[in-house]
Amino acid sequence: MLPLRSGFRLSSRLVTDSCARLQRWQHRLTPSTWLLLAVLSGTLGLGCSPQRTALDDDGETPTSPGTEAPIGTLRLSPELTDLTVSGQNQTVRFKATSSKLGDVSSQVTWTLSDATLGSLSKGVLTVPGNLDHGGTTKVYASLRGVAASAVVNVRLIAPDVLEPSAPANAKDYFSGSSGGAPPTIAYPFDHTMMAPNVLQVTLQWRTTASYPVYRITTSGPTYERSFYVGSSVCASNQCTYNLDDKAWSTLSHSSLGKDTTVTVSGAMAPGGTVGESQPIQITFAPEDTRGGLYYFSPTIQGIKRVPLGASKPVDFITNGDETGCAGCHAVSRDGKQVAVEFGSGQTSVGSTVVDGAMPRMRNFPLKSSIAWNFAWFNPTGDKLITNWSGKLTVRDSKTGGVLETVPQNFIGSNYGGAMPEWSPDGKWLAFVRIMASSSYDFQLVNSGEIVVMPYNNGAFGPAVTVVPTQAGAGYHFWPSWSPDSKWLVFNTFDCSGSCQQYNAVKTRLRLVQAIDDTGQPNPGTTPIELEQGTHIKHQSNNWPKFAPFLQGGRYVFVVYSARYGWGFNQGSQPQLFMFGLDLDKAKKGEDPSYQPVWLPFQDRNTGNHSAIWTTDVACALPRDCPGEFRCVSGMCVPNIG
Repeated sequence: MLPLRSGFRLSSRLVTDSCARLQRWQHRLTPSTWLLLAVLSGTLGLGCSPQRTALDDDGETPTSPGTEAPIGTLRLSPELTDLTVSGQNQTVRFKATSSKLGDVSSQVTWTLSDATLGSLSKGVLTVPGNLDHGGTTKVYASLRGVAASAVVNVRLIAPDVLEPSAPANAKDYFSGSSGGAPPTIAYPFDHTMMAPNVLQVTLQWRTTASYPVYRITTSGPTYERSFYVGSSVCASNQCTYNLDDKAWSTLSHSSLGKDTTVTVSGAMAPGGTVGESQPIQITFAPEDTRGGLYYFSPTIQGIKRVPLGASKPVDFITNGDETGCAGCHAVSRDGKQVAVEFGSGQTSVGSTVVDGAMPRMRNFPLKSSIAWNFAWFNPTGDKLITNWSGKLTVRDSKTGGVLETVPQNFIGSNYGGAMPEWSPDGKWLAFVRIMASSSYDFQLVNSGEIVVMPYNNGAFGPAVTVVPTQAGAGYHFWPSWSPDSKWLVFNTFDCSGSCQQYNAVKTRLRLVQAIDDTGQPNPGTTPIELEQGTHIKHQSNNWPKFAPFLQGGRYVFVVYSARYGWGFNQGSQPQLFMFGLDLDKAKKGEDPSYQPVWLPFQDRNTGNHSAIWTTDVACALPRDCPGEFRCVSGMCVPNIG
């Protein structure tokens, strides 16, 4: 019996090894194949069975004899690190700990989310002292399918900028005590959200003292830098400093999703008293804004277009190119189609759809029988909803042919519709319901309420009022959908009787959740006053339009036109402004808007309004894009390098 027992022990070891090999390959085999191999190897009846797939208490797949032991959970330490870099290398050593195996730092695979901020080797992060930007990165460790991460904020104290206008010893001026007359920052406005890639930023401040030198300090959790300028930037106690685009880009992209404070200080002499302004706060969006704007310019009686981030726009349609003034335009989401009316209001020469890259090519003939005052493309761009004299019509965007007419009984008797806009998900129409007594689509006569209407493959539903008319206290117009197809931004016109809203005064910006979280209309909800985004109400705030995408899952930009001044600039002409909006605050009923930013590509001496935001700007030739962009595959894209 002894030889048999010894033989059995040897066979058991062979069985164990065979089982282990089979189990490692089990996930790649069909059950029948696995069974056949087990039978052929003689292991099935000797304790070799298919590997279990149920999870153990730690959420890991249990192991069988011959496989690696589970590691449980994984944790990195330190979990959060704040580093300050100012010329010297900085290092951090991370430790990876398994809940079952203890220290596994030597076994894990280490990776770094942003390699521009440093290098990671065997759990040691090295951030170079000559770093040219700050920011946030994540350290990752993984072992056998289990991962953990840690956050590292790298704060760069960048070298000071000494402008030629400043004295060579400018820094010495600020070694004294406080007590001087404080400057006052006029622009940007306090509590502003900026897109990181919108450059040409101007800082303006007022001063009551004739300081020979000023220091501008930008400070945030991931970036700090000071700029020294001389008094030549000032005239009549008003100072203007144009920040270098590269320096501003470094600041903004180091501070994505973070707040930065800006202060201006003045000093009379080295070691003398220093006057320091109250700080303003600038919040940078979590990412670059994308797409571009197609906007109406009365100066050319036509449409200009500009990719966001460009320094100058490009003329798209001018009066000389076509017949009559080109306005009341709409643009497909991708910028490839532009619906435009030629003429003026009810005297329209005709309307058509033109190629977004080649404006002289019409999709269908220009004739007065096809006319509209307002239009909007559906999300796919194959349909266009138009309105003329209160009638809403769905057209084929390629032919202009009528596909559907919105039933009058769904709009309401003695009413018409104007300013329609399709929701990004294609399920809803928003428009302004107006009295039939209105002389034309631009006019509100004791009417003007925001309504939504369901749409499903040619089938309409009844209009639902989400913001009713307030007789004598406000009519509403220019609704625009948020990217998630839930919110509408719009104007309220504080007037009574007959009100012309084309170039209205006494307006303000408001926001309402038109569609609730269950996908149903949301009537009776009190609109939110966008007091910060409006900046100054009753200053011709018109044509608000949402950007077509969210930033960081909660922020979205809105563009609109207004006549108010900003900084030292007067507001005689309507200009385009942009502000950020926090949807998380909107859900709480709070004012979700930030202060607006003047878009710097504009000519301050011309009127600009009715901006439509698209995901792309179309092009056919290099000249169709501004200098910082190039034409690639029919779209303007930023130059790199």
